[in-house]
Parts: sequence; structure tokens; C-alpha cells
Amino acid sequence: MTRSTNKPAKSQSRNLSKNKLRAPIQAIVKYSKKLLNDDHLSRKEIKPDLNKINALGEQLLELFDNIITTGENRGKRADDILGGLNAQTVHELRTPLNGIIGFSEILIEDFEDEMPEKSVTDFQKILSSAKDFLSFLDNIGKHKPATINGLDLSSDASNRDEMIEATMDSMPQSELFQSSSDLPKKSSILVADDNEVNRDLLSSQLGRQGHDITLATNGREAIEIIEREPIDLILLDIMMPEMNGFQVLEHISSNPKIGDIPVIVISALDKIDSVVKCVQMGAEDYLLKPFNPVLLNARINTCLEKKRLKELSESLELQNLKEDVQLIAESKEMRNVLNTVNTVSRNPVNILLRGNSGTGKEVLARMIHNRSDRKNMPFVAVNCASIPENLMESEFFGYEKGAFTGADSSRGGYFEEANGGTLFLDEIGDMPMFIQPKFMRAIQEEEGRRLGSNKSITYDFRIISATNKDLHKEVADGNFRKDLFYRIFSVEIPIPPLTERREDIVPLALFFLKKVSKRFGKDVAGFAPETLRFFEQYNWPGNVRQLLHEVERLVAFTPEGKEILLKHCSQELLDLKKSSSLSCDDDQSTLTLPERIKELEINCIKHALQQTKGKKLPASKLLGITRVGLDNKIKRYGINPTSHFKGS
Repeated sequence: MTRSTNKPAKSQSRNLSKNKLRAPIQAIVKYSKKLLNDDHLSRKEIKPDLNKINALGEQLLELFDNIITTGENRGKRADDILGGLNAQTVHELRTPLNGIIGFSEILIEDFEDEMPEKSVTDFQKILSSAKDFLSFLDNIGKHKPATINGLDLSSDASNRDEMIEATMDSMPQSELFQSSSDLPKKSSILVADDNEVNRDLLSSQLGRQGHDITLATNGREAIEIIEREPIDLILLDIMMPEMNGFQVLEHISSNPKIGDIPVIVISALDKIDSVVKCVQMGAEDYLLKPFNPVLLNARINTCLEKKRLKELSESLELQNLKEDVQLIAESKEMRNVLNTVNTVSRNPVNILLRGNSGTGKEVLARMIHNRSDRKNMPFVAVNCASIPENLMESEFFGYEKGAFTGADSSRGGYFEEANGGTLFLDEIGDMPMFIQPKFMRAIQEEEGRRLGSNKSITYDFRIISATNKDLHKEVADGNFRKDLFYRIFSVEIPIPPLTERREDIVPLALFFLKKVSKRFGKDVAGFAPETLRFFEQYNWPGNVRQLLHEVERLVAFTPEGKEILLKHCSQELLDLKKSSSLSCDDDQSTLTLPERIKELEINCIKHALQQTKGKKLPASKLLGITRVGLDNKIKRYGINPTSHFKGS
């Protein structure tokens, strides 16, 4: 009788263990079916992904039951069975889980504010159940999660979110906390994977980021697409039919036309020799399935930004070979300026260039001259503010020998030097009033006399003037003659400051780097991404001239062959960095690394909530994390989402 009572109890213990492990999968199926029958979920965009979650849950349940109930496993405990599974079977279990988690997070992020509270709760139960089972596979199944940038995540952490956050903490903050304006523009991404779930999930996740997604089911199809269509980045699986990922990488690296396309390998193959082989064959990164979408998105953004900078640098170098004078015009504002320059260059009109100091007025003046019919004649540049008043007349009109004390020989003035060409009058707003009538007559009559001479000299030059002052106001205030104002120009071209054309900052920095490196005879490895991102945020009160001087400093301080780091910037820029809420203060020696990361995260979250007026969904997108992840951090740090957007 004792045996009889003990035996069923032992069997019941086994069944209880199996049922306990089966429960989260059953919960996924149960709540996804419930949501499919929920009439309150009226948005048609929700149903397709919800159907996928349900189908993946059914697939996972069937796979789990087949493993548990096979003959050799019938008498074993469920955790012992799963703990002894091979890598391929574990991968088969993890694939639908990855899809369930991914699609659930997408639906919660996109539609949480539009769904009834009970529906949101059901979605969160699905997500929680999938993560519970995934956590079991990570710990019982002894499967190592992804290794990112050399960080091994095979820790004993029971919470998968904690492992993800540990990975995020190890990555450069410049990759993790980017505002929407920092991210690369819409790109064409090829996803090559033989698994439909992975293709579907990646397509959904990346499509939401604004990318154009092309799908390939095997390696040969991927090669055909790459050679037929322009592709900016490839997400490549290794184990595929017809041609595997290694063969695809080999084909790409051996073909000069497509060899520059960055490749991120995403594979369940976690052998170190596979990682090394892919990197040696040119892969930018190697991520293990199941991947975290936030980390993947950060790596994609980094690869696309590096590709964009390389292409931009090559384009600027090519343009520099074709143009004597270089104008960087990536922004709409500067393209408008360039269009005006192209229109007026060949017409013999006088021009006024108006803009702040350092915006490149003389560069534009030289460009106008070089594109005019006078390009083979002199270009004479004069800074009106730098000439002493007592020398103003002799400098412009010239003088004869003996005209005044010290005039030991005759000399022509700027008017004569510019004859047949272009006279560029920089800072014309600082021209003294006493010379303006004589200046006006020389322009109007097209003639003048040297000091000490009665002989008239005929002039033929085009005037391009530049000023950082408002000449209209100067005329109204009596500081500039009205008749001269209307004589010196027919076309006014305003030049925007660098803060109003931020798209030009990075191209200008790259262009200056090429020029300065050549002039210094020094070869550096380019800018670190965080340096360029900070350049884009800085206000540049000295405009283009200040940027050039900063690049000169950075090249001088950067060791040969090394990247240009932010720490080598001038004190003016570093002071702004230290005052920024998104920077770590190097002088805070009392803070440990975890404390600094915590402070950084809190500041980033508060800043994002302020930008979105307390709305958590757009704030999570601004931070590049999931809505669920943002909620977890808000709870952990005790942040009040509604208290950080009032006031400023």
C-alpha cells in the first residue's frame, strides 16, 4: 500500500513540473485567442500581428509537447529533458519565442494608448509569459545569450531584461541615446534568412524605423538582389540553403562593386570560430539569435552612419578635384544660396553678400568670380575695416611718387589692380563716411585719379561686397550713404549661419579634415562618431571659420593613425559638453561607473519626457527603447513622468 501511494505521488510530481513549464506557453495561446475575439480591438493593423502571435504560440506548444512526450523522454522531468537538448532543438524553441516577444512589443508600443486597459494587460501577460519561458531556456537549457562588443551575457541573471540592460550599459552611450534627428536617414536594408518568422519580425521592426526592407529566403537569392538593387546594409543569416552566409560574405568581399555594403550577421551559430571567420571576411558585427531589437537598431544605425560618412568623404574629395573653390551645400539653405550664385555669376551685376563673420562670404565671392566671364582676370580682396582712415584714399586710388611724405615711388590702387576683374569689398559696412562720396564717384564715372596726379584712369571691375551689418539700418542711422548703398549692389544674397544649416556641419568637418591632413602631412583615422554628433549639436558662434580652426586643432592633437576623439576638442567646446545634461562630468570622481550610468539614464529619460510632454510612447521611441523598458526604468528610478515637462 505504501508503494501504491508513493508511486502516483512521484508521477504527479513529474506531471506538475511539466505542467508548470507548459503553463507560460498555454498562457500565450490563451490570451492571444482571447484578444483575437476582443471586439474592442478595432484597429485593422492589430489583427495581422496578433494572428502571428497566436500561430507562433500554437507552434511552440506543439513543439514543446512533441519533445516532452517522445518515448525516450516520457519518464524524465521536463527540466532534465530540455536541459539535455542539442543547440538546434533549442534554436527551434527560441525562434517562435523571439517572434512572439517581438510582435507583442510592437503592438504594445504602437497601440497601447488606443487599446482598452484590459487588452493592454492581456498583451503584457503574453509578453511576460514568453519572457518567462525564454528565461528558462537561458538558464536550464544552458544556452548563452548574445555576445555584444565582446561582453558575454551568459550570467546567472534570472531576468532577461537585466541581461539586456547589462549589454546596453556596456555600449557607448552615443549609440544608445540618440535623438531622432541624430539617426541616419531612410535606408534600404536586405534581410537574408531562411526562417519566415525571423524575416517577418525583422521586416516589421525595421519597417517601423522608416527603412525600406527587401527579403531573401536563401543566399543565392540574396546575391541576386544585391547585384540588381541598391542596398545600404545586409542582415545575414549563416545557415541557409543553396548558399550559406559564409559564401555570401565571400562573394561580397571579392566584388568591388558591392564590397562596401556593411553586413551584420545574425545567427544562432555561437561557435567562436564562426564569429572570427565572419569578421575576417568583412562582417561589421555578429549577433546571436534571439537578438534584442534595441541593440540591433543601435548597431544598424552605427553601420549606416559609417557608410554615409565614407560616401560623403569620397564625394567631397571628388568634388574637390573638379572645383577650384569648394562650397559645401548639403543643406536646403545653402543649396538655395548656391542656386542664386549659379544664376548671377555670369550676369555682370554687383552683389552684396550678407552674413555673420565666418560664414564663408569670401569663398562665395571667389566662386562667383571663377564662374563669371572675368575668371581669367584679377580677383582683388580688400578688408575695408582693416585699412586706417588716413590711408584709405591712397590704398584705393593709388598715388604718384612724391604725392606725400614717404611716397618714394608710384603705385596703383586697388581700383587699378582689379581692372578687368572683380573687386571684393569685405566689411563694406565699416567704410568711413569721408571716403564714401569719392568711392561713389569712382564707381559711377568708372574713373579716378591717383593722389598727386591730374591724369584720369579708367576702371572696369565688378564689385562684390560683403558685410555682417544690416546696411538698411546703417543707411537709416546715417552711417552709410544712401546713393552708395544702391550703387554697390543689385543682388543681395543672405548667407545663413552654421546653426541654421546643420546638415552642412559634418560634410564641412570631413572636407576640412582632408585639407588639413594634407597640409599637415598627417594621416589620422577620421572622426569618432560621438565627435561628429557633438559637432552637429554645438552652436558654432564663429561659424565655418571656427569649425575649420577646431579641425586644425584636432588633427594636431590626434596621434598618427588614430581616431579624432571628443576629449581633444578646445576648452570652449568641452565646457559646453560638461554643462550638457547628456554628458558625464569627468571631475565627478565620487561617482562609480554604475552610478554615472544611472545618472545618465535618469537625465536621458527626463529629457525625453520633457520633449514629449510626459507621453511615454513617443519618449520611448526617442530613447530607442521599448515602452515596456521605459516603464521598468521609470519605476526603478522613481521618476514621475508628468513632472518633467512643466515650465521650460
